[in-house]
Amino acid sequence: MRRVLTASGVGAGVAAFVALVLVVAALAFSVTVDGTSMEPTLKNGDRMFLEFWTHDEIERFDVVEADAPSAVSGGGTQILKRVIGMPGDRVSISRDARVLVRPAGEDETFVVENPAWSAEAGAELEWLTVPEDAYWLLGDNWSASTDSRSFGFVDADAVHGRVVFRMLPLRRNGMITRDVRLAPVEPGSIFGSISE
Repeated sequence: MRRVLTASGVGAGVAAFVALVLVVAALAFSVTVDGTSMEPTLKNGDRMFLEFWTHDEIERFDVVEADAPSAVSGGGTQILKRVIGMPGDRVSISRDARVLVRPAGEDETFVVENPAWSAEAGAELEWLTVPEDAYWLLGDNWSASTDSRSFGFVDADAVHGRVVFRMLPLRRNGMITRDVRLAPVEPGSIFGSISE
């Protein structure tokens, strides 16, 4: 009987140690949201798990952590933004602040549907081509985000990885929603006829 208790005690100790190591590792590879540029998706103070191993596997609409361009931040500042434009894409913003994308190698124009955006008119942007090894990033809080609309493209080397899981606060932990999509632009609509 004594041997069984000792074995179960060792098992509990090992389990507690493994749990502690996992918690410390999760905290070491996490980032804290600073600001409101990704609301309502991410809120100020949220602690997000950073998938650092995914920096070479970024896809459209991933939320990523990246180094802010030094011209904006003075260097050393990290940002959390959503990837809208991939390398080779053409991107634009229409007169009524609709974000348009022509994926690399395609002729069809799509409008980005992001339920978080409440875009305001007057933010028109001419067509730009995303350079190879770069991304075009936007925040989910349209009117309170400093993003590629102001600082331009972000080098792929500056992206540390994507964030998909909220660790804290516990009452809201879990996977973050990914309900952003590309919707085809109807032929003859104002979006499809924007000049280049």
